[in-house]
Amino acid sequence: MNILIVEDEHIIAKHLQFTLNSFGYEANDVATNYHNAIELLQTNVYHLALLDINLNGYQTGIDVGEYIKDNLDIPFLYLTSHDDMAIVNAALNTSPHAFLNKPFQKIAVYTAVNLALKGFRKRDSHEGGDDEDSTVIKDALFIKEKHMFTKILLSDLLYIRSDDNYLELHTKKKKYTIRETMKNMIAQLPGNLFLRVHKSYIINLNAITGINYINVMIDDFEIPITADSRNELMSRIKTFS
Repeated sequence: MNILIVEDEHIIAKHLQFTLNSFGYEANDVATNYHNAIELLQTNVYHLALLDINLNGYQTGIDVGEYIKDNLDIPFLYLTSHDDMAIVNAALNTSPHAFLNKPFQKIAVYTAVNLALKGFRKRDSHEGGDDEDSTVIKDALFIKEKHMFTKILLSDLLYIRSDDNYLELHTKKKKYTIRETMKNMIAQLPGNLFLRVHKSYIINLNAITGINYINVMIDDFEIPITADSRNELMSRIKTFS
């Protein structure tokens, strides 16, 4: 479980890292401002983000939360010492999964993190997609092409690549391009069959033909994989040496 901390106070960030690591999580990355946070979010895979509302610079932790809400499919919670209702309401508008008030105790961190993760998983198990270009029904994905929907069996879907605001769906026979976000797509796919291994790639686990330290092979195509996604992947497969 990889967690991003966005906090500009060094002592607080270090305390959070120590606390989260003591729970068995990986909290190695700390961003101190908006731009640093976005760069890390775009280049790594995280399962949770802890965002301080007050950050150095013009943009705040609420702006980071807004970015996550619009572009990523991960839960996040806010770190705050505010009792300003206007600021709290602005934070609530980004749909955080929990709040953690400063100063915080170890049990409060544990509770807030678990509330965020459990709330996110519960939402995923109940929400359905509302996209217009694609619909998932059990073992198939229906792609809108002109005036009809084309059926793609999930077993035929090898991998998905993000290209700006579009997704390329690569199957055994053809490539389809739809206007959709990675966030919406991964939310509709069964988690036991598909895994987001990189900010730009989702793979069908059954289509994998090889794995090394930096790539996953699907036939002759190399797909980059982050270290955390590789650990997640290796935990799901049987290996022999």
